[in-house]
Amino acid sequence: MQAIRQCFYPGQLNAGHRRAGTQVVAIDGVLRLTCRDPALDWLLNVTSPVVVDIQEGTCHVLPNDTFVEIEAVGSSAVNGLVNVPGRQYAFIAAIGRAFAWLGYPVRAGAQRSDQQR
Repeated sequence: MQAIRQCFYPGQLNAGHRRAGTQVVAIDGVLRLTCRDPALDWLLNVTSPVVVDIQEGTCHVLPNDTFVEIEAVGSSAVNGLVNVPGRQYAFIAAIGRAFAWLGYPVRAGAQRSDQQR
């Protein structure tokens, strides 16, 4: 895991896409995570976001890949730690993505021929 120590300031959002297994630790204050279920991303503002408050000295682990906004709660800056997991099985995942990419034109052609019948 790669640990990144950051200082989060009140009124300032730290937003970005985070992988599953990312750990966010509040060192000396309260942090608020706001994220959406990635399966519902295509609905944009129709679904309500999931909000998690991380108390001082506690940790939250992201269960899935998602876009996350991190902000400090209160009037003072909060030190935090973001542990990003290493890429396990990256080579195997790349092979799976390549097969999916190569198989897409075949599936699309089959669907078009089914629709023409």
